[in-house]
Parts: sequence; C-alpha cells; structure tokens
Amino acid sequence: MIGSPHAGIHVVISAFRPEPELLAGIRELEGHVASVIVVDDGSGSSADAVLGAIEAAGATVVRLPENAGIGAALNAGIEHARSLGAGHVLTLDQDSRLPAASVAELLAALERATARGHAPAFAVPEMFASVSQVASRHEDGTLFTRHSIQSGMLVPMSTFDRVGTLRADLFIDLVDTEFELRCTTAGLVGVAARGVRLPHSLGAAYERPAWLRIVTFGLGPKDVTLSTPFRYYYRVRNRIVVNREFRRTQRAWIARDTLVEVLHFIVAATLARPRRALWRLYRAAIADARARRMGRAADPVLEGASTIRWATPRVRRLDDAAVAEG
Repeated sequence: MIGSPHAGIHVVISAFRPEPELLAGIRELEGHVASVIVVDDGSGSSADAVLGAIEAAGATVVRLPENAGIGAALNAGIEHARSLGAGHVLTLDQDSRLPAASVAELLAALERATARGHAPAFAVPEMFASVSQVASRHEDGTLFTRHSIQSGMLVPMSTFDRVGTLRADLFIDLVDTEFELRCTTAGLVGVAARGVRLPHSLGAAYERPAWLRIVTFGLGPKDVTLSTPFRYYYRVRNRIVVNREFRRTQRAWIARDTLVEVLHFIVAATLARPRRALWRLYRAAIADARARRMGRAADPVLEGASTIRWATPRVRRLDDAAVAEG
C-alpha cells in the first residue's frame, strides 16, 4: 500500500501503452505520498497486464475509454485526487522517475516561497534532465521558473481552483506552457526546488547539417532535437492557439517563443523527407487553428505524418543531454 507522511500530496501519472518499468517508479514513491493515480489514456487491452500489476501494487488506475490526450488524462487524475481530499497534486509522465525524497523538497520550495511573500502557482525541480528550469533568482533566494515542464510539477489544489486545470483540447504539446501562462497572467509565479533534478528522456538528437552551421556562423549546438513528425501538427496548431490567447497579456514571452519555434519549424521542414508531407502537416495545423478545430488530429493528418522521415543522421537518444532546438 502507498501511504505517506505527506498525506495531502497525491501523484497523478498520465500513461499511454505503459511499459512495466512504470511499476518501479511507482514503488519508489511508496511512503512518500498519499496515493498514486495512474490515468491510462485509452491504451486498450494491450495495457491490461501492466495496469493490473500497478493496481496490485496499491496505486489507483483510472482508464479513459479512448485516447484523449495528456491534458484530459491529467485532469481526470486531478479530479480523482480532489475527491480524495488532496491538498497538492504532483504530475508525472510515465517515463519520468522522480526521486522519492524530492517530494518533500518540492513542498518545502512552495512553503518557503509563500513565507517570503510570493504567490507560487507550483514548484518544479530545478533541473529537468540536464536543462535548468530557472529563469531568474530573487534576492531572497527564491528561484523563479519559465517554460516549466508539467512532469515533476507539484501544484496546490488552490492553483487549480483559481486558474482552472489543464487545457485538454490542446491534446499534447504546449499544455504545460498554456497552464503556466495562465498562472502568470493571474499573478502567480512558478518556483523551482533548488538542487532537485528529474531524470527524463528528452528525445533524439540529430546531426546539424553543414548548411545550418554555416548560416548560424557556427553558433549553437552541433546537434538539433527533432520531435516525432506527428508532433509538429500539434506544435504548430497549439502555438497559434496559445498566441491568440496570450498575445496581449504576455507579449514579450509570446514574441520570443514564436520566433524560436518558427525558426525550428523551418529547420524541420528542410530536413523532412518528403518535405511536402511536412508542409501539408503545417498547412493542416494552421487551417485547424484558424477554424478552432481542436483535440486529436484527424486520421488523414496522422497518416500523412507517418510517412515523414528526417534526412539527417540520428546522433543519440537524449536522456540527460541538453540540446537546444533549432
């Protein structure tokens, strides 16, 4: 059974076709949190064995009937935690392994920030893999964040009460960004727990082509991080949607992020094979954003994405290597 000295903290893990390794991560949290809630995002019967083992280990499993996206999955878990009287929710991805002792450090970061007169929306590890989540340091020592990743995010229920839960219709990509922007607009701040690190896989690094190194005068990383092709539909569509929502209240933030992402989209388009398939994906994303068609991408869009490959050698999987995009 999972019991905890932190009786008000409930962990919510989103899962899609989870691997058996998820069980080990859940067992590590035993004794440190009140409960672990695993929300299966429409995996179907193929996940029965793993989910059964998770339930046998004392965690709660909530099964969604169809693949609804990470926002919907986490929201289902948050609402279940609310029904159990949760004071805080700690959200994790299925491939994240947060050291159990870090739970107390995240809670302490929230409490210190509040005691110092700040209004924290959430606390996250200082390091996500090898990437710092710290944007600035207050003179009192509080670490403020920007571009926080939802995996490893400890959120008081009062934050959800104030700004709402995650935006489910984004499906995937920018779900945490939109939530953080909403918190910031409401006058809340994200804080980081000093010294806490969440090991995580960042994806795959690909060799930066020679022409790209030349036009950037040799600046920037030697590798480029490319998402799985279908993710570019969501990245483009959701960027337009998020920009539309926050372009007036968070102008500088939106302008900087948009520039970085547009440059990355151009790089991805030059490396895609066939290129026209990725351009079609972009056009579909733009059209759906304009028409406010949200949720899961249409099957023809996903089928087109499945034909795309990257015309550059993959260097390695990025587990704890920080590689900038673009």
